[in-house]
Amino acid sequence: MSLDGFLSVRMWRLKVFLGVKLKVMNKRLKWFPLFSTNFMGVLNDNLLKTLIGFVCVSWLSPDSKATLVSVAAALLVLPYIFLSPWAGKLAKEYPKAKIIQWAKLSEIPIMVIAALGFMLSNIYVVMISMFLMGLQSCLYSPSKYGIIRDIGGRGGISFGTGAMEMITFVAVLLGTFLGGFISDLDRYFSKPIYVLLVLCAVLILLAVVGWFASLGIHPQETAPEDDSDDTLNPFLFPVKWYRWSKQISGLNYTVLGLSMFWLIGSMVQMNLYIYCEDFLNLSNTATGFIMALVAVGIGVGCYVAGVISNHQVKTKLVTIGGVGMTIAMLGIFVMKPDVTVFTILIVVFAFFAGLFKIPLNAFMQDRVKGRELGPVLAYNNQMVFVAILFSAGIFSVIEGQFDAAMVFVAILFITILTTIIAFLKIPGAGMRA
Repeated sequence: MSLDGFLSVRMWRLKVFLGVKLKVMNKRLKWFPLFSTNFMGVLNDNLLKTLIGFVCVSWLSPDSKATLVSVAAALLVLPYIFLSPWAGKLAKEYPKAKIIQWAKLSEIPIMVIAALGFMLSNIYVVMISMFLMGLQSCLYSPSKYGIIRDIGGRGGISFGTGAMEMITFVAVLLGTFLGGFISDLDRYFSKPIYVLLVLCAVLILLAVVGWFASLGIHPQETAPEDDSDDTLNPFLFPVKWYRWSKQISGLNYTVLGLSMFWLIGSMVQMNLYIYCEDFLNLSNTATGFIMALVAVGIGVGCYVAGVISNHQVKTKLVTIGGVGMTIAMLGIFVMKPDVTVFTILIVVFAFFAGLFKIPLNAFMQDRVKGRELGPVLAYNNQMVFVAILFSAGIFSVIEGQFDAAMVFVAILFITILTTIIAFLKIPGAGMRA
C-alpha cells in the first residue's frame, strides 16, 4: 500500500472514530439541561423541607415537632391534589420546555420569600414559601417528565426515566444532608445571623442556577393541542382519566403502585426525623446523613433499573423490588438494630424501592401515546400526592398513639400488600403477560 493510501485509510478510521465519539457525546449532552434543571429544583425543594424540619422546630415547643413535619409535607402536596388538572392542560396545550423555564423563573421570588421567613423566624412566612414551591413543582411536573420522550424517543424512555430519578434522589440526598449541615452551623459561627445569611444565600443561588439551566432545554416536541376540553375540576379530573386509563391494561395499577411508592417513601422520610433521635440518639447532621444515604440507595436502584431495562420496559423488576423492600423492612422490625445495621437495612430498602419504581414510570410513558401523556402524568401526580397526604395523616396517628418503631411496622404491611397487587395486576410483573 502506498503512503497516500495508508494515510487515507488512517484518516478515514479517525473520522469514523471521531464521528462515533461525537454522536455519543451529543446523545449525552442533549439530556444535560433537563437533568441539571431537575437536580437544582429537587435540591432546593428538599433543602427547604429539611430546614423546616431542623431549624423551624427550634421556634416551637418540642411536642410540636411531629405536627410541624406533617404540616410541611401536607402543604407541599395540596397543590398537586387540587391543581394537577391545570398542570395536565398546560403540558397538553403549550410547549413543555417553556413551561419548565417559566416555572424555574418563579422559583427565585419564592426562595426570596423563604429567606425572609427564616430571617424573621416567622413560621407562617416559611410555610407560605413551602406551599408556593409545591404549587410551582405541581404545574411543571407533567411537562418535566413528559419531555423525556421528546428528548430521547421511545428507546430512551427507560434510560431517561432511570437517570432522571437517580439524579432526583441524589438531589434529595444533597438537599437533606445540606439542610442538616446548615442547621448545625451555629456550632462554628459566633452569631446566629451568619447561619441565616448562609441559608438564605444558598436557597436563592440554587434557584437562579436552576433557571439558567432550564434555558438550554430545546427538544423536538410533538405539536401542542389547541383548546382541549379536559375538565379542570380537581374531583372530576381523576375520575375522567381513571376511566380513560382503563383502556390500557395495567395502567391504573401502575398509578396505584407509584402512589404507594411515594406514600411509603414519605412515611420513611418523616419517621427518620423522629426514629433517629428517639431510638438511635443521633444529631441533626447524623440524621441528615442517613436520609442522604437513603436517597443514594433509591437513586442507585433507579439507575440500575434503567440500565437493566436496556431500551425496554421490564416490569419484572417491580416484583423483585417489592420483595427486596419487604425483606429489608422485616429485618428492621425483627432485629431492632443498632445504628450501623439500621443504616444498612434502610439503604437496602431504598435500593429495592428504586428497582420497584422505574419500570412503573417507563411502563406509563411507553403505553400512553402523544399529548395524552401530559394529563395522564397529571392524574398520576394527583393520586401520588393524595397518597402522600394520607401518609402524613397515617404517620401522625401511629407515631402519636404508639412510637416511631410502629410506623416501620405499618410500612412493612403496606409494602407487602402493594407488592402482591403489582404481581397480580401489572402486565409482565408476575401473573399477567
